[in-house]
Amino acid sequence: MTVREEFEVRPSEWAGRVAELKERARGLRRELPESAAAADAANADSAESMRRIWEAGLYEFHLSSRYGGITGGDPTVLTEDFAEIVLDLCAGDSAAGMNYTVQTLVTIEIFGPDSGLPESTKAEMARLITQEGIRFVASNAETGSARPVLGRVVPGGIRISGVKTFNTNSGGGGWANVGLRMAEDDQPMSYHALVPLDGEGVTCTHEWDMMGQRGTHSQTIEYDDVFVPDGYHFPRQGMSGAVLSALFLMHSAIMLGPGYGALDAALDHVRKLDRSTLPDEFDSATKDPLVRRRIGEYVSTLGAARAYLLRTAAQVSAGEEDPALTIESFAVKVACV
Repeated sequence: MTVREEFEVRPSEWAGRVAELKERARGLRRELPESAAAADAANADSAESMRRIWEAGLYEFHLSSRYGGITGGDPTVLTEDFAEIVLDLCAGDSAAGMNYTVQTLVTIEIFGPDSGLPESTKAEMARLITQEGIRFVASNAETGSARPVLGRVVPGGIRISGVKTFNTNSGGGGWANVGLRMAEDDQPMSYHALVPLDGEGVTCTHEWDMMGQRGTHSQTIEYDDVFVPDGYHFPRQGMSGAVLSALFLMHSAIMLGPGYGALDAALDHVRKLDRSTLPDEFDSATKDPLVRRRIGEYVSTLGAARAYLLRTAAQVSAGEEDPALTIESFAVKVACV
């Protein structure tokens, strides 16, 4: 029985768990801004926010149900609910929300039905997620890299070498899921390899410094003849249209969530203002029609993008495979930007 079939047969068994996780994410939206600002000011990893997200149980959303998760690694299940979680986390801490989404993407790759990883590796990764809050990096980008990552077969595994240039969520250690191709293979990015960031031959360059997103630590990572044992590397599978749609919608939520964080901050600022634009006419900024009009426009614009996002996510969750839905999912991303 597939994960989708399980939901169709026993939906009530999951509803309470999903509602609980969404409520925890809503709470974190109010709680994370302070640690987010501190991490960005110090150019530090968003470790405090990520710890709280893990403690809230949110790392387990796309974990295999065999290990206490919900979706079994299928991003097209509960797509709408997951988008709402990402929106709230990104509103509270945009860097941590992005880190969390990357965390989820790697979890999907590891525990998806087509990963081909042995059960022993999945069990180890599940234990690290649930008991230690281990963090994952989707180490794929090679834009600007002079050395794409290549692998070669050696006794007992493979060795990989090369440079990845955009490694979000790498500031807290953990494991990288490194996209690569084998040196003798002419198909790009045809493999993945799980590599601990504190392993021999791995160098994190710590050059990332992007205002507002410093907590993502999207730094360059160099892999120098790193050994990856058998059982920790696997062929990269192609994506169905539905999975691609779900990924576009995750990206959309990453873009839109910080807009809601800005709205939260704007409302808090207005409530604390001691004067309006015309003090003789209005006794507070909250009653100033110019301020109210500006906020109203912002709320309407955000709300329209949110509605488009969640409506399309509901279509993906319904199991639609129409190529037009993938196109529309990318249009959602444009609207959210």
